[in-house]
Amino acid sequence: MTTAATVCEAAGCGAVLTHRRGGRLRRYCNSTCRMRALRERSRGDTEELRQQATEAVEALDPLAAGELLRLLALGDEELREVTRQARTARTALNAMYGAMGVAAVDRRLDLVAARPAAVAKRQEEAARIVTPAPVTQDPPPAAAPSRKAGVTFAGLSPTGEQQDIIDACTTGDDLVVEAGAGSGKTTTLQMAASVMRGRGIYLAYNRAIAQDAARKFPRHVDCRTAHSLAWHAVGRDYQARTNMRVPAKRTAELLRIVEPLRVTKKLMLSPVQLARLASEAVDQFAHSADAEVQAEHVPALEGVPAAAMRALRHEIAPHARRLWQQTQVIGSQHRFTHDYYLKMWALTEPDLGADFVLLDEAQDSNPVIAQLVQAQKAQRIAVGDSAQAIYGWRGAVDALATWPAKHRLLLQQSWRFGPAVAEEANRWLAHVGGTRIRLVGNPHKRSVVGPVAAPRAVLCRTNAKAVARAMAALEDGQRPALVGGGGQIKGLAEAALDLQAGRPTSHPDLLAFETWGQLQDYVHTEGSGSDLRVFVRLIDDQGAKEVLAAMDRLVSEQAADVILSTAHKAKGREWSTVQIAGDFTKPADRPDGSPGEVRRDEAMLAYVAVTRAMDALDRSGLDWIDELDGTGDPGYDSARSVLARARRHRGPRPYDPYED
Repeated sequence: MTTAATVCEAAGCGAVLTHRRGGRLRRYCNSTCRMRALRERSRGDTEELRQQATEAVEALDPLAAGELLRLLALGDEELREVTRQARTARTALNAMYGAMGVAAVDRRLDLVAARPAAVAKRQEEAARIVTPAPVTQDPPPAAAPSRKAGVTFAGLSPTGEQQDIIDACTTGDDLVVEAGAGSGKTTTLQMAASVMRGRGIYLAYNRAIAQDAARKFPRHVDCRTAHSLAWHAVGRDYQARTNMRVPAKRTAELLRIVEPLRVTKKLMLSPVQLARLASEAVDQFAHSADAEVQAEHVPALEGVPAAAMRALRHEIAPHARRLWQQTQVIGSQHRFTHDYYLKMWALTEPDLGADFVLLDEAQDSNPVIAQLVQAQKAQRIAVGDSAQAIYGWRGAVDALATWPAKHRLLLQQSWRFGPAVAEEANRWLAHVGGTRIRLVGNPHKRSVVGPVAAPRAVLCRTNAKAVARAMAALEDGQRPALVGGGGQIKGLAEAALDLQAGRPTSHPDLLAFETWGQLQDYVHTEGSGSDLRVFVRLIDDQGAKEVLAAMDRLVSEQAADVILSTAHKAKGREWSTVQIAGDFTKPADRPDGSPGEVRRDEAMLAYVAVTRAMDALDRSGLDWIDELDGTGDPGYDSARSVLARARRHRGPRPYDPYED
């Protein structure tokens, strides 16, 4: 398409341009003219800067003059970069103003603030800016009015509980906030941070939470994970090794472990297995608050008597200490994890340089992180829910329980679910004990507790149960997803194949067994944790190869018909409809026949599970709580019977060996 002729804009050229390029008229005939024009423009900018600086000095405006003179000291490339960045910022601001309905002032972009003589003009332009209409939004559900009338945060009025926390945060005193499931603790911290003075650090549990918080917290609060702080201080020097996989066999060679070790009459550990134990001990040490690797960091093995385990720890400890020393050498060939550089950094007793530190999910903090925060000479605020401290088995400590604080406040209003689910959660909180929290459901949500025919998520007590439900879903033609993926269960299934073939395995959970028969005898005669027992049943009933094949058929959560998860991995998540699987076992009755007592850790796990539901909770796997509490619900049981009849009418369900 032909257009009106234009000429090249470069001085002294005058070549005629008669065609379009990329939908726009060309401004220059070639790259040489374009670069010449840019140089001329840069010289013009410099002359304009000198003129503006002169006017600023004459107008006795030292701030503007200082800024102008600073820009004059820049070279051409630096000056062009400042211009480019300023134009980018202006584009972003215009987009933001457009989204808010604000009319941005249309003016040519100068490299500096307007010259003093244009102050009146700038004020006139500012007066013509259109004031945006107030943004309307629904009020927070069931939010009690703040005792400080008219005070809002991002359009939200704090509840009475939130206002108490905000007030306490502004005192400068150490504080503990016990926040129940779905109670909006992060929003509360954002409200508090917006009125706190000085520099703050918000330590999140993982990177995703930290990134989300960074978009919501005020600018004076740095939202990070402890690992990200350690990475910039120490970890970047080990970047090449953090993704390097080192087999246990290579670790044994580097540590010069060449002889096997007899632990019991039936158990002989190979050098590879000993190296794996040394690595596990260093992992435990990295999570701890200890200054040196100790024998207690060597993990206990299923099936090894206590006396033999003490002797084994004594043998492994020197290897673990040597491993920790060697792995800190930058050029070492040893395995190096993200927890290692965090531990190395923490041992230097770093000062975070903050006026206040907010530690989120404090009940799940590793001792190394809790100690790091408590050592800061700043206001220390710990937030979390002691009733959700379900990671003790992997080294986490409930820092809330012993946190040195002048104030301990509660956040009990849950926005995630309605009163029915809150009531169910409170039943389990009563069995947890040691916590003052009793949840109040969101009255604007009509959550129900009852049967759900097609739940979005099914929460299980064990990995084996989740796998069994996934395999049943596959047989039924559904597409299941497993939270966290199938890698962990695949490792166990591969270890089972080794034991079934009479080969020892280096899997840390099965190191003490040389054959599958030994493992079977152990779980059936000597007793063990339910996870290991159910795993053996899964392999015996389904087959190790079949389990491996099923794990390869899993889909993503976005593409899934049903999401399977353990209660542990479901923590921090939420779904519209949730069903509790049948492997949450009722405690054994007492010798006199009365109902047994629910273990505290099991009550915490049940509390976490039931509070994942937003709209509907099918607590069928936990309905034995009615018998313990004497509060059976005949209507609920009747509804379950109706659902069961409907399922039978549709035909038989896929085989599930663990369905109660």
